[in-house]
Amino acid sequence: MARSPYLLFKRETQKKTLYYVKIWLPAEGKYTTAKSCAVLAEELGIDRGEWPPTAKAGARYIADRWLAVRGSMSRKNNPLLGEYCRDFWTWETSQYIKSKIERGQSIGRSHCNNSKYRIETYIMPRTEGVYLRSVTAQFLDNLLLQLRQELPKQSSKSINMIMSAVCSPIREAHRLGQIDKNPALNFRGLANNPRRRGILSTDEIKRLFSTPWDYEWHRLAAAVGLYCGARLGEILALTTDDLDSDFQGLPVIWIRKSWNFIEKRQKSTKTGNIRVVPVNETLRDDLFGLARSNPHDNRLVFWGAGPEAPLTERMAEHGFLLQLKKIGIGEKERKERNIVFHSLRHSFNSYLRGKVPDSVLRLATGHADPGMTENYSHLTGEKLAEIRLAVEENIIFSGTKRY
Repeated sequence: MARSPYLLFKRETQKKTLYYVKIWLPAEGKYTTAKSCAVLAEELGIDRGEWPPTAKAGARYIADRWLAVRGSMSRKNNPLLGEYCRDFWTWETSQYIKSKIERGQSIGRSHCNNSKYRIETYIMPRTEGVYLRSVTAQFLDNLLLQLRQELPKQSSKSINMIMSAVCSPIREAHRLGQIDKNPALNFRGLANNPRRRGILSTDEIKRLFSTPWDYEWHRLAAAVGLYCGARLGEILALTTDDLDSDFQGLPVIWIRKSWNFIEKRQKSTKTGNIRVVPVNETLRDDLFGLARSNPHDNRLVFWGAGPEAPLTERMAEHGFLLQLKKIGIGEKERKERNIVFHSLRHSFNSYLRGKVPDSVLRLATGHADPGMTENYSHLTGEKLAEIRLAVEENIIFSGTKRY
């Protein structure tokens, strides 16, 4: 039996009549999800004053236009938006990713996996029945505002990253000629006003390290985070090869790599730079001591349960949060002040800001421009001594062990 190309039906509310439409998909043997004619009018750029979606004639016109856009194209040439974006970010099969790699261009697997997760979790449930060629700039704006309204706990940065996972495939589709216009050309995301990470006071730092820790690797991970301004991934990737001495025989730690928690492998640091930071003998010797207890042949300082990976991110963060609770910073206060493990790095930066030139501080924290820290000479001699002195004078740990 022949199917009607589309079904039009209405829903009566107290204020107005709402029309909805479904289009028959022969290849799939089913109708699309019901779409509001008012929403379709916006997507298709139809003048709703001339063709009101609340009137049957207007609804039929909108349905005919939607059918003309959708029905004349195969799924291959006009895929569903969500499926197209998901496939675009699928590492194993994406032609876009393959092309980037073959050209020698950089693209991270974790970035692709995260983008795919955002598409599957946030975009596909909200774009059922929406095809690639029907996407307009107005549709993207509406989608952005819908995400903002429905995901109030997500930061503006997170919402923008979700939309970026949609806009990048659309831009590539336009570049390849799969769509005539690029609706993402002038897309504007949400204003990014990130919440600042909280930092610990010098008194809280003293109490944090003078209070006994349950596990040595938790204490030492926090010490490296504060004393060296290192990121957690950089801390967990440390090996005994990274514990060294400078030209004067004073102890230093090399920050050469980071642990990728998603891909479970080592990678370069966030900026791709290598840096070296001064420490004292007590901290370096304690790190060597922890490494000597490593039962695996992998030279990791913060070794994990198996030989393939270090201590997990969750365990390291849990140890830090437990210690905060011990010194009286409970969950409510911690969340209000936005204190997390990464706050140790921000504390390092805050304590040293103004004590050394910003250019030198950037070398120590890894915020330098690419290439500035490739050579050991960038942080030896005067600059390294300057940071060492500033750390000793401004970052003080008290208790049985002083770093």
